[in-house]
Amino acid sequence: MDILKSIDDLEEIIETAGSIPLTGKVAVDKNQLLDLIQKLRLELPNEIKEATWVKDERDKILSEAETEANQKVSEAEEKSKNLLDENYIMKLAYEKAEKVVGEANEEAAQIRQGARDYADEVLQNTQENLSEVIRIINDNRQQLKN
Repeated sequence: MDILKSIDDLEEIIETAGSIPLTGKVAVDKNQLLDLIQKLRLELPNEIKEATWVKDERDKILSEAETEANQKVSEAEEKSKNLLDENYIMKLAYEKAEKVVGEANEEAAQIRQGARDYADEVLQNTQENLSEVIRIINDNRQQLKN
């Protein structure tokens, strides 16, 4: 940086200047100092502009990085939410399927039991009818023998 060089030059002028005895003051070349100050004034705006540009670029890069990081986090959260939603939907579907299968098995068992009860009732009625027919046949045979 040219400004630092100019400050070093200013320091050297003061260090090498002749001192005024018993006062702690120094005598410097006025024109030399004024030239150096003018040079600093000319260099300072460029250095400030560069520093401001560097700072603005840094802020811009940090802002872009933060925006990108926030976007990545949002995308990850959305993906995680979707996966959880899908998992929840699958869980509900399995639970519903298990419930439907359970109800179907229970209904099938009830139908089987109803069919058994009906078959037993039909067989019992048939048996009773046959018993009655056998009794009538026996009575008729008895009457024939007499």
